Amino acid sequence: MPFFAKHHRLLGGGTALLAVSVMLIVSHINTIAEVKEFSVPLVGQLPELERKLDVLKQQVELTELHAVTRPGSMQEKVEVFALPKETDVSRIIATFEVVRDVLERNGYLADMSSVDISEEREGPDGIRSRDVSVEFVVHDEGLKTILLLVEIGGLLTIGDVLTEEETALLLHRIEQENPSGLIPFEQFLSADLLRYIEDSKTYEEQLRRSFSSTTFLNAFENVLRTSLLYDSKVLLRGGIGEALSTYKLWPLQIMAVKEVSIQPGSAEKWNRLGLTVEVFSADS
Repeated sequence: MPFFAKHHRLLGGGTALLAVSVMLIVSHINTIAEVKEFSVPLVGQLPELERKLDVLKQQVELTELHAVTRPGSMQEKVEVFALPKETDVSRIIATFEVVRDVLERNGYLADMSSVDISEEREGPDGIRSRDVSVEFVVHDEGLKTILLLVEIGGLLTIGDVLTEEETALLLHRIEQENPSGLIPFEQFLSADLLRYIEDSKTYEEQLRRSFSSTTFLNAFENVLRTSLLYDSKVLLRGGIGEALSTYKLWPLQIMAVKEVSIQPGSAEKWNRLGLTVEVFSADS
């Protein structure tokens, strides 16, 4: 049983789209090629579709939990941005152009090819997808940025970014110290990712005030330092995040790496990156 479900009997309503999205991706997982794994300093593993499935499941639970105070907001974001009924091709191209411009300005990108987007195809249960292919001549730091941006594509809340293990650890600490802290913890997890990044101190302090001992706080501080949440904060607080927000390109659409190739460039720490990602849209 999901970790929230064992504490709450949540009422249904307002989450039909999310539930359908979960079922579609469950059915689609077996038809998608496995993501290639490789090691790059500070980059970590590439995203897997199963990770995005877990994220959508959590979004269903959190949307139900906060339906009274936040009616429809998460459902609308999923429907419009994370898993839209139709991929906005111009939005996808604009996203990569923003990445190009920011990295070029920072001296981390020397060249980017045109963005090639395939025709839409339909999976066995109606979920649709397109391949987006692009090549870069990019510094290690730029490589890290591009892959991280793909990894957080479609993630909308703090809870989306944390792994199941990280969330379970924090929940266990709450059960040990102060079970009443579950509600502010759930509110923290359901907070909008970009808003959190813009003012993380406020969100973190609100949660810290619910706990007095170090049982939970030590684990919480460790998660803040070592999780994908930290990397996301660094990325989206920089020029990339500012540009995506300015041009209203955030949240990103759910995507998964399909093919990736990295070859040495003409100078130390420079690379030729070939990248194909699959972006997903819901059945209309």
